Amino acid sequence: MFILSLLHTSSLLFSFGLACPFHEGAGILVDSASLTSRNNAFRSTQRSVPTAESETAIENVRIFDGYRLLPETTVVIKGDTIRSIGPCSKADTHIDGNGGVLLPGFIDAHAHPSNIADLQDLSRYGVTTAMLMACFQPELCQSLKNHAGLVDIVAGSLIAAAPGSMHGSIVVAVDGNEDRLVHNASMAPQWVDDAVSWGPDFVKLIAESPGLDQETLNALTKRSHEHGKRVACHASALEAYSQAVTAGVDNIQHAPLDTPISLIVAEGIASRGQVATPTLTILRAISDSSPQTRNYTAAEETVRRLKEAGVPIMTGTDANLIPGLVAIVPFGISLHEELRLLVNAGLSPAEALRAATSIAAKQWGLSDRGVIAPGKRADLVLLSENPLDDIEATKTIQKIWLAGVEFPGAIGTF
Repeated sequence: MFILSLLHTSSLLFSFGLACPFHEGAGILVDSASLTSRNNAFRSTQRSVPTAESETAIENVRIFDGYRLLPETTVVIKGDTIRSIGPCSKADTHIDGNGGVLLPGFIDAHAHPSNIADLQDLSRYGVTTAMLMACFQPELCQSLKNHAGLVDIVAGSLIAAAPGSMHGSIVVAVDGNEDRLVHNASMAPQWVDDAVSWGPDFVKLIAESPGLDQETLNALTKRSHEHGKRVACHASALEAYSQAVTAGVDNIQHAPLDTPISLIVAEGIASRGQVATPTLTILRAISDSSPQTRNYTAAEETVRRLKEAGVPIMTGTDANLIPGLVAIVPFGISLHEELRLLVNAGLSPAEALRAATSIAAKQWGLSDRGVIAPGKRADLVLLSENPLDDIEATKTIQKIWLAGVEFPGAIGTF
């Protein structure tokens, strides 16, 4: 059974800042230099990347290709990519799928890993790509990338937050000063220039009250787009959600925990080409811990209206293991809970699976993954049962491949 641990603390000590702080009172200090060194050192102990000539045939599998379920066939991996779909007698390795379902690897579009154990947990539950939704120390974030046989990390920038805001307090706690806060719209272009200088994959903004005003959010979004960066924006209340929509951000993270968005707002999001990552897993946990002030049904209703309006929806969990946060969400296993909650909110099992595969890949510009097709990255999850019949079947994992490398550790248990 999926379990969320709820922790509370009155102290205001913060971690090195990888968590997405709805998160009142995160309370742990970390030596990021040592953690970075350990992450980098792990590479030397990893399995070798498969040779380009090596071929593995996964036989007797039905394929959910990222869109629909296809008849039983064979998928052939060569190196880190899918070479072909169909019979193959000359592969170096043959694996009998026993009539199971082969899916693209899952994408967690909102997570906060910080170490190799986090990457391993994501991987053992079939998460082959994860968006690191904030980065305070570039060296630490880069140390999580390019680990053969583990989840691929897509890293965001430092969070753009205002002085006096909840998230701004975290930036100050990490830095010891307000130098990296955004005070007004005139600062926005230079802030973005600095934030993207180390090469993050996207820019992360915070909409909250008190927080950045509309003019500043607009300017941050505009400058990020000028750099060719997608913009993800935290928004967990109706007012903040409206700010994110108006700013024209690409991806709205979370859903309101006070009042659901209207269908008119959802239709506006769809018409602008914006997308949503509701992160129902952490919203449910936060609501359960503070039922008097947080309304999970508002988030769930928001998802229903987003779906009705045709807004692309993606899976994201806000996974973190930082003591003292209002909700600790475990890595990997929580993706399966997110799928279940999306189905409860009105998505069909097929729509939920697309949210975790083809839709997430498309909306993040990851054209090499999210589907099972020749030439695509060999991120694959083999299940013994069919999740289109019951979304809980995503828990019947038999094998996992990450860029062609079979996950060498123990498969996650539920």
